[in-house]
Amino acid sequence: MDDRAGNRSKGRRFKRGLVPCVASATLMLAGLLGVCQAVNAQPFPRAPVHLIIPYPPGGATDLIGRQLGAEMSKRLGQQVVIENRAGAAGMVGIKAATLARPDGHTLALGTAGNISVDPLLEKLPYNPTTDLVAVAPVVSIYFVVFANPSFPPNNIRQLTALAKRYPGKINFASSGTGGAPHLASELLKARGGIDMVHVSYKGAVPAITDVVSGQVDMMTGDANTALPFIKNGRLKALAVTGAERMELLPDVPTVAESGLPGYEAGNWFGVFAPAKTPSDVIETLFKAVEASVRVPEFKNRIAPLGGRVLLMSRPEFLRFIASETTKRSDLIKSNKLNLGR
Repeated sequence: MDDRAGNRSKGRRFKRGLVPCVASATLMLAGLLGVCQAVNAQPFPRAPVHLIIPYPPGGATDLIGRQLGAEMSKRLGQQVVIENRAGAAGMVGIKAATLARPDGHTLALGTAGNISVDPLLEKLPYNPTTDLVAVAPVVSIYFVVFANPSFPPNNIRQLTALAKRYPGKINFASSGTGGAPHLASELLKARGGIDMVHVSYKGAVPAITDVVSGQVDMMTGDANTALPFIKNGRLKALAVTGAERMELLPDVPTVAESGLPGYEAGNWFGVFAPAKTPSDVIETLFKAVEASVRVPEFKNRIAPLGGRVLLMSRPEFLRFIASETTKRSDLIKSNKLNLGR
């Protein structure tokens, strides 16, 4: 009897001790939930934003991304950190963006090659249409066709004549298979009815280095990378790929002027976020990008690329991407371009 009474007494004391513990734990859990809710309630961005550049430092994509990041930092109130993740013609960096947390703190600077061409070439480990959200357009640029000074042709007419005389003997570099510069060179081959050998590199800098050294005959690439070498005579410009001459190279004719009427090839760039990124975050990012590309300093920095700012709404940008993908698909099929990796 005494033992049962003692046990009941101990049970009551245990329960009395347990109630404060449960209450304390409940308060702690509520506090943690409150902290989490407070963090989630903070306006975007809450931390530095990472902008993935899917190519090595030094090329057009890198230059555009760094200038864009600097301007976006001022408007977002957080640093935009540039991350160069090169490899597989840009696929490594784009895949990393698709796998990032969809909170707007990781973005990618995509190109026409990444978004519109790559899906046409092979089965990708991601789908640019469903695994990414198009945030905002940035710029479009045209290219320069250039060569080592020892390369005999000085223009496109001479190039096509030599290539027809020695089919398969001329080689050309690119910053990556399937990229916009590569597509521009393949289009040149198709329109000129010539056969040249493609040498693919992981980025524009190593490619242009081998053209300067004479390891490769020629290349189609961005003006920013080639211009210093053209100015000091270590490269020579054969043509530009736009519909009009470049302001920075006024004496260099377009490919169309040089015997291939109707030829035009270039690249475009845009900011992309992981799928399922909240719409309000996308809107904040869109406004930051749009304001950044309107700044005169940004426009001046992309001028050496032969570029122009792309200003359009998000719906217009989506239609633009769809149109570009269709156009490039038709281009590849109708000209039977060899873009296999």
